[in-house]
Amino acid sequence: MYEYRVSNLGQMYLYNAESDDEGYDGKYSHIHREFEIYYMMNGEVEIVLEGKKYIIISDSLLLIPSNCFHQWKYPPGKIHRRIGIHFLPEFMDKLEGDFFLSEFTEPVHFLNASLHKLNFYVQAIAECELFEEPMQNFAAKAGLTSLLSHVHFLKTTKSVKPVVLDERIRQVIVYIGENLKEELSLDILAEKFSLNKNHLNVLFTRIVGTTIMKYVTAKRLGFAQQEILSGNRFNEAAYNAGFKDYTTFFRAYKSFYGYPPSEAMVSGIDFTRHEKIEDVSYLKSG
Repeated sequence: MYEYRVSNLGQMYLYNAESDDEGYDGKYSHIHREFEIYYMMNGEVEIVLEGKKYIIISDSLLLIPSNCFHQWKYPPGKIHRRIGIHFLPEFMDKLEGDFFLSEFTEPVHFLNASLHKLNFYVQAIAECELFEEPMQNFAAKAGLTSLLSHVHFLKTTKSVKPVVLDERIRQVIVYIGENLKEELSLDILAEKFSLNKNHLNVLFTRIVGTTIMKYVTAKRLGFAQQEILSGNRFNEAAYNAGFKDYTTFFRAYKSFYGYPPSEAMVSGIDFTRHEKIEDVSYLKSG
């Protein structure tokens, strides 16, 4: 049995989840625009974030960046309890966002969260759902700022390094992220990294959870969305993200996010659409 409760705290959503026998096969890969703070109160899960594996055990905390592919696997038959905090960058003002969201350029993992008092800040945010409006939103923002301040203080000395599942795939991921505007095809990537293209695609899919070209498209869409939210024109955002024509960008964007680019500025968190990359069925799989 798997149960969860979602609380709306403005531009932040709070998950309280518990399972006593639910198992996942670890093949479900998804991506979303929200930043995510994942605190495992009791249990164990294996999370793979773009080719890097994190073992999350009781009293562990993981910070997941925006637009980051992740998949998980829970051991079946074991109880787990977790709190998830999802928030959009718009939850903070520009000055706060410029500073604190830099903490989410890469995942950050802590063991023994209570030893570092991170659980205190997570619990303080969780308790905001008990407040009356609009105090909920004010308190949640203050709690999040406090949590990220503490993470900033701890991350260089107390965070845990992930396991890189394959160094070649890590290099491919880095290259894609640094060259979204360039021509990126399976043939080009295979030649650059001296790998058979079919082997590369199978290996990439097994480790990351999606094919290379679907991954590229999702990353480009995430980049374009941030460009739009920063005030750039739609066609300029599409070009900067590597789309060669606006029609292709528009179709991909609407299919992936569920709304057109023109509604990016007004769309909040939609928990019915934590994008599985397989949903963009018409895109080439590579």
